[in-house]
Amino acid sequence: MAAKSRSRQAVDASWVGLTVDCVLTVGKISAGILGNSAAMVADGAHSLSDVVTDVVAILGFRMVAQPADSSHRYGHGKFETLCSAFVGVALIGAGLGILWGAGCRIAEAFDGVMPEAPGEIALWAAGLSVIVKEILYRYTVAVALRLDSPALKANAWHHRSDALSSVGAFLGIGGAMALGGWGRLLDPVAGVAVSLIVVKVGLSIAYDAINELTEAALPEDVSRDIVLCGESVPGVRDLHRLRTRRVGAVVAMDFHLLVDPDITIREGHDIATAVEDAIRERMGRDTMISVHVEPDDG
Repeated sequence: MAAKSRSRQAVDASWVGLTVDCVLTVGKISAGILGNSAAMVADGAHSLSDVVTDVVAILGFRMVAQPADSSHRYGHGKFETLCSAFVGVALIGAGLGILWGAGCRIAEAFDGVMPEAPGEIALWAAGLSVIVKEILYRYTVAVALRLDSPALKANAWHHRSDALSSVGAFLGIGGAMALGGWGRLLDPVAGVAVSLIVVKVGLSIAYDAINELTEAALPEDVSRDIVLCGESVPGVRDLHRLRTRRVGAVVAMDFHLLVDPDITIREGHDIATAVEDAIRERMGRDTMISVHVEPDDG
């Protein structure tokens, strides 16, 4: 799949998410204010963070579509990883914000200021948000898997975390409406539970992105597959000094090949080309490979 085509599909998916999130943000915050629900207002703030990450994703994928140039010889794939890191940090921030707001409501209750029971409009808004965000998550993650895009997958999980946030808000609002009294604390308690889920997802996404930005190697089993793939090519006596990393959705690697010391330069080049073709067939045609051919002198 051409880089531009892949980027265009990712941008289109992000625009769908941005449109939905803008509508949900306005709707949920309005319902939270009218329905006197801290959980719903917090949930709306979470959707607002989705709007920000959607915008960042769109800008990031536009950068990824740019061809390699004199300042980015390996292309602009790292911008996609940078987007993933931003989404992870945004999720952590959103989760901590929800935790702070809900925690303050609980503390006020123990000081004698019990939160008012939320209204029915907040309950309906939470239920609708769960359905819409889950559909958006499934759509976005399907596109992310098809394009093998970590940034889009991270954004999909941001949508899923918003759906979970709305589930918590729905349960908290419903419980507060049904029980009254101290049961009204279920609204902010639900906010605390949701915030912890959001922070956990954000930490996981940020960790993976930072690993990639700091040139972490591919998993050990993938490296073993690369070695076996290369050594299966006729004429290769050994493949060693393998180094791997990711540049966005593309894998980059370099390694040494041991070959018969008595063959010609042309024959050594042909063997190296065959190894590159075999690995690209396994890892993707855009895989970046640098090969150093060495004579096997025993």
